[in-house]
Amino acid sequence: MKGISKAILATSAAAILAGCSSMVEIPERESYAEPKWYARCAETGTEGLFWWAEDYVYACGGGQSRFFQAAEEQMYAIAMNQFAKRINGVVDSETVLEFENDTRYTNTTIAYSVNDTSIREHITHERAKFRYAGEYYTFVRLKMKREIFDALLQEAKNEEVTRTSSN
Repeated sequence: MKGISKAILATSAAAILAGCSSMVEIPERESYAEPKWYARCAETGTEGLFWWAEDYVYACGGGQSRFFQAAEEQMYAIAMNQFAKRINGVVDSETVLEFENDTRYTNTTIAYSVNDTSIREHITHERAKFRYAGEYYTFVRLKMKREIFDALLQEAKNEEVTRTSSN
């Protein structure tokens, strides 16, 4: 009986150690930083060489929270919103300049709205995460094939035409 207990204990310890070895430690930083690819996030680009080259559209997002999952969700929501804005966004802006007794007053209003937008396919390209001052910081760059982006853009334009003609 003692031999079986020792075998079970040894197997359990090995399983726990194997589980821990598959974990990734989130680095703790002493200062805030952004990945270089996030700081210079391009909207479009080409990957590959010669006849294997493919055009892509990119969207970046970052999240910050004391809860890791909340930072992850913010990151993805912001990146997906970047795609949605470019596919189906509308900007309404107005700047009013007033002059009174050689004094200028400026009032600028910008409203940005995004209708429900279908985004059916993208590829996670790069991710980064770290902890700083008790908060989790997460970054992502999503990529989508240009032909899919263009199809979604055309679909949004068609929906707008249909919506406008039915009013």
